[in-house]
Order: sequence, then structure tokens, then C-alpha cells
Amino acid sequence: MSRKKRRKVQHLTFLVIPENAGNMLKMGITRRKLTIAGVAGGILALLIIGILVSYSINMNHIRQVNRIIDDNEEKQETIEILNQEMGQIKKQQEDISKKQEEIKRMMGIKTESAIPAKTKDGGQGGEDLPLNPSYGDTTSLILIQAIKTDLAKQDQELDELIARVTDNTAYFRSVPNQWPSKGEISSDFGWRKSPFGGKETTYHDGIDIVNSYGSPIAAAGDGKVTFAGTRGAYGNAVMIDHGSGFTTLYGHASAILVKVGQTVSKGEVIARMGNSGRSTGTHVHFSVFKWGVCQDPMVYLP
Repeated sequence: MSRKKRRKVQHLTFLVIPENAGNMLKMGITRRKLTIAGVAGGILALLIIGILVSYSINMNHIRQVNRIIDDNEEKQETIEILNQEMGQIKKQQEDISKKQEEIKRMMGIKTESAIPAKTKDGGQGGEDLPLNPSYGDTTSLILIQAIKTDLAKQDQELDELIARVTDNTAYFRSVPNQWPSKGEISSDFGWRKSPFGGKETTYHDGIDIVNSYGSPIAAAGDGKVTFAGTRGAYGNAVMIDHGSGFTTLYGHASAILVKVGQTVSKGEVIARMGNSGRSTGTHVHFSVFKWGVCQDPMVYLP
């Protein structure tokens, strides 16, 4: 006789008994279906949790983006207000300049305006100070630089008027108002597109004047040589202390004709034009400093 194996029960039965003694409900489900339902429920719960977490992260990102947009709008409004204020300051400076011109006219002082032509050709160089990325657009920086230059011009004109009234001839000999070389200007003072390639905006602390190799470079004013040698990006360079707070620098020379400690006169040849240091071609880089702060040389040159 063969013994029949009894199968193990693979289903569950659920009884639902109403309180009012109504008909009893009976539901049956296999263990397999119950397991599948449990797994499906767990997956669904995980999906719901994942969606909620993702939603929370995305909402946080949206809030951060909105904050950035609000901050940028506030910064833009601030920049616009500052530009308006600087525009008003510029207008006031122009009015002051007109009054100064009228005073000079009454004193019989003639204003010279022999400015060399400008060219995009020829050598450029000197130190290239990069623009801080946080500054953003250079429009405001250029306007600020223009205001600083106007202030320097007015300060210089007032100093000259005082020197004329007091007959201070030594002051006029020290002011660096002699052109260091004949030639055309290849690069102005201030913010510019870097001459060494790329789209980078950099700061130029002087002007570049183009002429032929070996052309004479003259002292812009009376003074004493404080440096004569190689000076980084400026190559072969000469620095002169003129007194009254003025210092000048002449860079990229092919030859230096003076020594440290030597006294020089305005217009005296101190070097020969070249292409030394960081330079794209033959020229002289000319910087003017007043009390250690770089100025636009055009403020002082006739």
C-alpha cells in the first residue's frame, strides 16, 4: 500500500463577523499572493518615500534659486543707483573744471593740448592685473576710474595754480609733464582687453608709447634715479623720484643710461626704447605715481 502525502495548507482564511450578528464574511488568500502583496506594498511605500524626498530636495533647490535671483536683482538695483550717483558726481566735476578753466583764463594761463595720436598697432606690455570675477561688468569700474582721473586733474591744476601764485619754480620742475618719448599711444591707462590674448579684462597702470627700437627715453621731470635694472614684467626699467610725491617708471628699455642715485633733469635721456620684459613689441611703458598711487599719466602730460 502506498501512503499518500498530505499537502501542507498554502492558503489563509480571514473571517469578518459584523457586530449586529449579520452574515459572516469569509475571505481566503494564498500565502503566495499574500507575500506578493506585501512585497508590492513595501515597494510602493519606498516609491512614495522617494518621491517625497525628491520633492523636498527640489523645493529646496527652487528656494535657493529664488534667493539667488532676489539677491541678483538687489545687486543690480544697487549698481544702477551707484551709477546714477557717480553720474551726478561726474557732472559736478565737469562744472568745477569749467570754473578752473575760467580762473586760468583770467590769470592768463594757456592750456596746452598737444596729445599724440593713438594706434592699435605697435608694442604693448607692462603688468596685467586681472579683473576680480566678483566685480562682474566693467562699466562701473571704468566710470569710477574716469571720476578718479578727473579728481587727479583738478588736484593737479589747483597745485599748479598755487605754485604760480607763490612763484614755486621747483614744483614745476618736479612735475612729470615732459613726454618721455615721441610716438603714438598704443595702450591707455586703466582697464583694457589684455594684449596677450584671450578675452580677459586687465588693469594697465600706465600708458604705452610706440616708436622705433633704440629711440631716446627722457626723464619726465627733475629728480633722482631710485631704480635702474630689470623689474619683472617691465623688463629693463628706470624709476625716478621727483619730489612733491611724484615717482615715474619707464619700462621695456633696450638700454639703461643712468645709475641709481644719479640726479637727472627734465628732458634728459635716461634710456633707449626696446622690447624687454613682458611685451608684444617695441615701446616704452610710462607710469606716474603720486604718493605711491598710480595715476593716469595724461593728467600731467601737456
